Amino acid sequence: MSNNTDTIINETKKLEPEFIELIHKRFGLVIRIHQATELTKTIIAACIKFNYSPQEYLNHLKNCSCNSSLLADLLASITVGESYFFRDKNQMILLEKILLPQLIKKKSNDFTLKIWSAGCSSGEEIYTIAILLTELLPNIDTWDLCLIGTDINTSALQKAHAGTYGQWSMRSIPEKYINRYFKINNRSYILSPEICNLVQFKYLNLCDNSYPSIINGIFDVDLILCRNVLIYFDNELVTKIMKKLSACMTEHGYLVLGASDPIVTSGTNLIFHHNDAIYFSLNKDDETKKDFK
Repeated sequence: MSNNTDTIINETKKLEPEFIELIHKRFGLVIRIHQATELTKTIIAACIKFNYSPQEYLNHLKNCSCNSSLLADLLASITVGESYFFRDKNQMILLEKILLPQLIKKKSNDFTLKIWSAGCSSGEEIYTIAILLTELLPNIDTWDLCLIGTDINTSALQKAHAGTYGQWSMRSIPEKYINRYFKINNRSYILSPEICNLVQFKYLNLCDNSYPSIINGIFDVDLILCRNVLIYFDNELVTKIMKKLSACMTEHGYLVLGASDPIVTSGTNLIFHHNDAIYFSLNKDDETKKDFK
């Protein structure tokens, strides 16, 4: 190991609290003990790659734009980004059998439906919704569908745009949907344009004030999926995000969280439901309560 590398390692360890503070300040992310090791490795690798000292790298991160590749690499090292099609059997049952049919019924007067995957990673979740809607709506061309996936990781968003996945992403998807909506090339699964064209992907930081907003389309949302995202934030920010998510929902909208996400309803008019899957509604006369068993 060279003296220069030793110097980078030692300086990185000294500056680690400042890197952690920067990430929390810009993105609200809380760095856990097990993530700190990966963070340190990423910092050291970036310094060697770009010939920066850790202090120079830190200064670049403080001043770079949100879609910078420097930030993208750093965020990729501390966010799991684990996503796959048809993730969580109980939630898929909830979505396919209850929430989506209820929304289709409620919105059949104007044939509009807006669904947002907040923290979409590489897109498998919102593409799963697109597949389900294609199956549930025989007259899908008559609907004005708005399916949005957002994330802070620009590298993940690029992968989502590409719509090409490996076998690991396909481990829970029913075979019939693979045959129907994917083209297989060696070990890659290429999603059909029919599904890809239903979804738009955008950069969005859940800890800032860019939503709800007419400008980016994040308003009057019928279904919000924010699964296994809130686990990365501290309690104060979770409360803030839950308030903002509820403000983005339509009167009869739904919010679906992951099984590990913290449950916060204070300061919102969200109603918590749990029956093998976690979701929230704004409407006290929620029809799903009698349907989901």
